[in-house]
Amino acid sequence: MRSHLKDLFALLGFVLLGSIVAPAYATAADTPLVPIISVFRHWDHHWYLWLPGDPVYEAVEVMAAERAPNTSPLVWVFFTERDSPKHQVHYLNDSRLAAATGAVSREIAITIAGAEGGPRGVSVKLVDFQGRPVSIHVELAADARLTTRGAGLTDQIGHSADRLLLVFFREKHAYAQSWHVMIAGIDVAEPQPGQNHPVPFPAAYSSNIFVGGFPYGDRRVSFEAAGSSDGEEIERFAFANTPGTYRADLSNGTSIELEAAGNGELRCYRHRQGEHDLEIAFDPPLQSAQRLTGEIDSGYRISLDGFRDLLAGKVQTARRGETIVLDWHFEAPDWTRNHPMRTTVQLGAAGAARIDLQPLRPGP
Repeated sequence: MRSHLKDLFALLGFVLLGSIVAPAYATAADTPLVPIISVFRHWDHHWYLWLPGDPVYEAVEVMAAERAPNTSPLVWVFFTERDSPKHQVHYLNDSRLAAATGAVSREIAITIAGAEGGPRGVSVKLVDFQGRPVSIHVELAADARLTTRGAGLTDQIGHSADRLLLVFFREKHAYAQSWHVMIAGIDVAEPQPGQNHPVPFPAAYSSNIFVGGFPYGDRRVSFEAAGSSDGEEIERFAFANTPGTYRADLSNGTSIELEAAGNGELRCYRHRQGEHDLEIAFDPPLQSAQRLTGEIDSGYRISLDGFRDLLAGKVQTARRGETIVLDWHFEAPDWTRNHPMRTTVQLGAAGAARIDLQPLRPGP
């Protein structure tokens, strides 16, 4: 299924920073390079429905993440526009997260059918930003079975390509038996007079979903406990409990970890949410900003939990005065080859830096 997210990077929470896990801070002489901007979140359930009868939206998706016992799941419903650049409207049943990300906060009634570990149906009700009642229903056949065939890492196919490189992975999925999307009393999951847009596959359910990637934009990072922020959020890294690891906790419950050697060489970059993570492993490791004097090429492999080496490529790192440039070239899977990226790290005092990530445009 295609998950094309207008504000994915905000929704996943990279802009909000929380407390730091340890009081000891590294000095600028031995800090690893923060090489990229990432987003990451894990979801337990995902339903995808095409909307052949809607004049504006081509699809609607529902994500759900289980929370504490006797607590309703976190629910995220989003509609993707049919026309490029395929903007989206996001609804969340968490007012704090909605306020932080620009999503529309809504009460969302949800009922999940089926047994744990198997295909799941769903019923969802909410009121959209236009005040229209929306009802989504997906039902799977009694003999439906989850399969890995057709699941796995999904081609971004250009959706939100101006905003991020999307890493979207589903472990298993199953096609639905019946589905409906009622908006103001009209079932736009069915063709309507004047609206009969083709759809490539039926509605479907997926389990064990990873939504992550690399959003274009900038952020500030620091290896100091405090300092002036001028009202701007700063990722502050500190020594973690694991030797050689630095960690910045984000207020949405995710964290960034840098696994480094004693000389600051970066071996692994991880974005974690609980027991789940997006990992970038470097071979050879990336040199620290203080030790990098020329240019160096490294291979990298990107994994999600136990799903290893889903993406791979080469990163070229070069120092230009107080600026470090990392050019990311993907080699696998094939669809990523057309999405090179460039990280520009502008070094500051005492281990501070501004990191900017953008698509790598062809040279003249």
